[in-house]
Amino acid sequence: MSRIAYLDIIGGISGDMYLAAMIDAGLSRDDLTSELAQIVPPGFHIETRDVSRGAIRATHANIELTGNANRHVGWQDFDDAIENSELPTGDLGKIRAIFDQLKKGEAQAHGENAGSTHLHELGSMDTLIDVSGAVIGMRLLGVDALYASPFPASVGMSSSSHGKGASFAPATMSIIRNAHLPVRVGGSSQPKGESVTPTGAAIVATLATFKPADIRIESVGYGAGTRDSDDPPNVVGLWIGESNDHIPSLAQAADSAGVQLQSDTVLIETNLDDMTGEEIGYSIETLFAVGAVDVWTTPIQMKKSRPAITLSAICKRSVFDRVAAAIFEHTSTLGIRFRPLDRLVAEREIRLVQTEYGEVRMKLRRVSDVITQAAPEYEDCARLAAQNDVPIQTITHAAQRAYDNQPKC
Repeated sequence: MSRIAYLDIIGGISGDMYLAAMIDAGLSRDDLTSELAQIVPPGFHIETRDVSRGAIRATHANIELTGNANRHVGWQDFDDAIENSELPTGDLGKIRAIFDQLKKGEAQAHGENAGSTHLHELGSMDTLIDVSGAVIGMRLLGVDALYASPFPASVGMSSSSHGKGASFAPATMSIIRNAHLPVRVGGSSQPKGESVTPTGAAIVATLATFKPADIRIESVGYGAGTRDSDDPPNVVGLWIGESNDHIPSLAQAADSAGVQLQSDTVLIETNLDDMTGEEIGYSIETLFAVGAVDVWTTPIQMKKSRPAITLSAICKRSVFDRVAAAIFEHTSTLGIRFRPLDRLVAEREIRLVQTEYGEVRMKLRRVSDVITQAAPEYEDCARLAAQNDVPIQTITHAAQRAYDNQPKC
């Protein structure tokens, strides 16, 4: 059995509410502070106190910054902190992923490139503490997988340094839209004002999944927001316990293997028995062109013993509509089937090598910060083979020799 957690997003969620819920559920504040010191500059302290929000007793967390920790920071400061940290590789990968969600959401909200936006509410060490603490806290609590309820849609307006805005700030809405996060709309008890912050949305988008899970609850914690409201109570609940699912945790497997867990992909399939090989080949090229991560065919036999193929495509949720539309447009199918897909993915890197025939890109596979495979890029080798009128094996061997002779970092 694995240890899992469930976020009951009652009145909303922010980074400090998430930290408070973990502490209320049993996370040692001293252990958390000690681990945070490996990525956050000195000069911070996490203060907690018991509060009530409606009929729920909860913990409120406040981050006190002193000295240099209180300075205004930017995206590069966050990147440098991650790069120079000695936290486990699995933690750093998740922290990077959360900041990537924030960068993309902020950029879309302000019409700029990711990482170039001017930070306002996010531009302090509080954000680094909230994001890193969310990842570190799950590890210290021994949680292998996190599940969550939909975000509550609130009513009214939010306030920021940009002025009055919608209840979901533009960056928050961008994150919700990018990650296809579920939102519960309507009902008799909707939060008022901003209920979900960009940091809270990015944490949940990166760490949580939204599907059924069976949990034997062992501990429960509630993290309170600063606003004292009770309709609904301004808290987020965190339930922790053992899963009744006997399948090993994918998150745990990813950390053990030194690779990344991706839960934002979809497998789409359809069976085809009336298309030529050329038509199928063209449809595969089209699916790659609209954003599919991988496409392949499998021989099958359909009713009346007709030979056929299954066309399969993997894509990100963000391009699912384009890939599905392309299948309907470029194949003879009358219907498709699809399902969410979890993937364990090794980190990839491209490195250039110079051969006597020209420059070749080498595709490197990195597992637990160790390069375990290096392969020449086919397109480069094919192009140079044609230009130099030599067999492609000559180019691939030359590229491999050039890479092997490079100084290794």
